[in-house]
Amino acid sequence: MSEQLAIVLTMWGVFTGVGWVVWVITTNLRKRRVAQTHAEMQAKLLDKLSASQDLAEFLKTEAGRNLLEATPAEKTNPFSKILASLQIGLVLLLLGIALLSMAGVIRGAWDEMIVFGSISLAVGIGFMTSAGISYTLSKSWGLFDDKRPRQD
Repeated sequence: MSEQLAIVLTMWGVFTGVGWVVWVITTNLRKRRVAQTHAEMQAKLLDKLSASQDLAEFLKTEAGRNLLEATPAEKTNPFSKILASLQIGLVLLLLGIALLSMAGVIRGAWDEMIVFGSISLAVGIGFMTSAGISYTLSKSWGLFDDKRPRQD
């Protein structure tokens, strides 16, 4: 492997790793904040319902059932998961195409560019295929029929 290609791949790996760590931390902090706010709201509402009869009547309503459901941070959103898979697949597909097209331009790195380009292309196609299958299955299972707003 040429020294220049090794440097480029190392830098790409470092930036990707740091970006992923930042994304994981911020996503988890946001989900924690949403869950904490939801739990505080539930506690305040339940404190207002002092009599057990009031609480039992409230829980029979749709709003009462929604209150006791999972917090918004725990709900899954098939649209966002499918879109994320499609986005990752498209980026990897384009990266694979770019690496394969650059294989002839960078001297001394023909084999490495073909290998990395082929792997990126295959994984990108896999992600896009996965998104298509997930969409089809989610639609056939009726996951898109739910009219409640989804959060994730």
